[in-house]
Amino acid sequence: MSYITRTGNLAETPTLREGDNGPYTYARVLVSDRLRQEDGSYTDGPTIGYDVAVSGNQAVNLIEAAERSGNIRVTFSGRYRVTEYKGEQGTRMQHEVRADEVSVSLRGQSVTVERAARADEPDSTPF
Repeated sequence: MSYITRTGNLAETPTLREGDNGPYTYARVLVSDRLRQEDGSYTDGPTIGYDVAVSGNQAVNLIEAAERSGNIRVTFSGRYRVTEYKGEQGTRMQHEVRADEVSVSLRGQSVTVERAARADEPDSTPF
């Protein structure tokens, strides 16, 4: 299994699920690379859909951000694998990522950040 970092758009707002180890979700993230042509111009390459597994507070925060803002641009990093399967439309590829980190991209969108207080620290940080 390899490690990957990509940035793309959520295909839809993910659904929060609850498991034995806490909250989690699967986010479908669509990524299109810009490809340079021989003449120096750029064009969009094929769109690849990544199924990104997100757990814990990151899953909760991702869903809250998507519910507030809709189709948001996110960056994710994690363990990556590709599986091939045969479907009705022929051989298909599935791109799966177990995310270690998920964040909202600042490119082309504005973000409001609120720091969550942890149980082992005071509500405010002195400077």
